[in-house]
Amino acid sequence: MKKLCVFTFIFFSVNILLSCSSDDDNGNDNSPAQDATFQAVINGGNYSEYSFTLGIYDVSKGTNGNTLNIETVDTQGELITLFLNGTGGFGSGTVKEMGNVDSNKFTNYILIRQKQPQISYYSSNGNVTITKNREHPTKPGYRLISGKFNTTATSPDGNHTTTMSGTFKELEYED
Repeated sequence: MKKLCVFTFIFFSVNILLSCSSDDDNGNDNSPAQDATFQAVINGGNYSEYSFTLGIYDVSKGTNGNTLNIETVDTQGELITLFLNGTGGFGSGTVKEMGNVDSNKFTNYILIRQKQPQISYYSSNGNVTITKNREHPTKPGYRLISGKFNTTATSPDGNHTTTMSGTFKELEYED
């Protein structure tokens, strides 16, 4: 009988430990931070299978906390900006539809800025999906965000249209 009680105790203890340690994606993933990446493939307009690879980036949260702005520049000077409004928040699994306007009148959009010739392309459709947003494991008050995106973007004069898809991982920002 004593062995049965010990076995039952161990069985329930293991189940409790497993359920408590599972990744419920609440942003408390303490795995080490990885190198930040941002990659995209751009086609159309003056781009032909252009491979955008991160050079530098900046992620900033709006003063009211209801927007997130991801600005990236690649090694050739091309620029991509993801402007995300507050609709749905910024948690894992959130999908940001391009063109959506939130209650504060902020619009989700993607800007592709070509260096030469200098042309700006603004998203006309598509989305950004946040796949992970977690606390930075070693920098209190900071977060790491990852996601994927796709869009069709057009120049303001309507003469140039591009498509773009890509991913970003472990971009750091102050919460």
